[in-house]
Amino acid sequence: MLGAMAIVSCSGRGGNGDADSASGAGLAFDSVMPETIDADTVKEEKEKPLVIRSREEIERFIAESPDRARYEKGIIPTMAKYVPEYASRLLDNEYDGFLIVDKNTMKIYRYDKYGVEQERVGMACSRNYGTKHARRDNRTPEGFFTISGIYDSTEWLYTDDDGKTSPVKGQFGPRFMRLKTPVTSQVGIHGTCAPWSIGGRRSHGCIRITNENIMRIHELCSVGEPVIVSPGPRDMVVNEQEGYYVPSVPVVPGGEPCRPGKYSEADLAPKQAAPAASAADTTASSSTSGVDTIDLHPETTPSPSDDSLKSEKSGSSEATPVNSGHDEVPGE
Repeated sequence: MLGAMAIVSCSGRGGNGDADSASGAGLAFDSVMPETIDADTVKEEKEKPLVIRSREEIERFIAESPDRARYEKGIIPTMAKYVPEYASRLLDNEYDGFLIVDKNTMKIYRYDKYGVEQERVGMACSRNYGTKHARRDNRTPEGFFTISGIYDSTEWLYTDDDGKTSPVKGQFGPRFMRLKTPVTSQVGIHGTCAPWSIGGRRSHGCIRITNENIMRIHELCSVGEPVIVSPGPRDMVVNEQEGYYVPSVPVVPGGEPCRPGKYSEADLAPKQAAPAASAADTTASSSTSGVDTIDLHPETTPSPSDDSLKSEKSGSSEATPVNSGHDEVPGE
């Protein structure tokens, strides 16, 4: 049994002693994707005090709010019952909404700022279970994060860990929403050239949705908006075994969070990456449907063209070199 509950996002022990996935390789992440939050905004966010309320304080806040009826239709009162820290932070959300990436249902839920659901779409996430602690652990970070950039990824190319770049464009889909997390700044939500992988544990860490859905969802989102990544039952078992606790959250009003689930030791073993595919195979995969025999979607480094790093929210751009050796730059 674990001791006192400690809510963490992704920071903590690293399995191989690496630092975060950008600095651990001696590469500055912002040389790959420019920051889309200007310096003044970053400074203001860091200085703003974080107010954490108890469940009772949250309930009183909602009861006294002129928007009480809107809050009561949403997920925040239910979340306050199980994870008051998250619910408290959502009460202070200054943006139009927030996202929950749920590893239990394998869906992304988009809510307005009052917690009323607007959209839900299927997703795929990391092949390995548990929250992310280190570079190349093939995990999707779990916790309470924000969107730190939204990018046109149409021209991005895939580079594997050996530095080999595929000439095929579009493997990260048309848009990439980067997540700001303590353990890495190079994981995000993006489209895919392998739509049949949606619903599975397939990536090195990123969160995939179909190209159609990323085009719709990114229009609803803003830089700075909250994103909760909630663990599934198997993720919770791995986290507990490693001495961490990341809370699962309910995704519908009146619902309950998932609980740790039991499974075999074989399920705990790290998954092996799919064999590398040739450019011809990858091109052919875009028209393939039916049985998922091999995951041809990129799992490591995109190599952006000069025009592909434009942030749709800031208009900034930067020509960048190919960076290799990462399992998430920004990527999967």
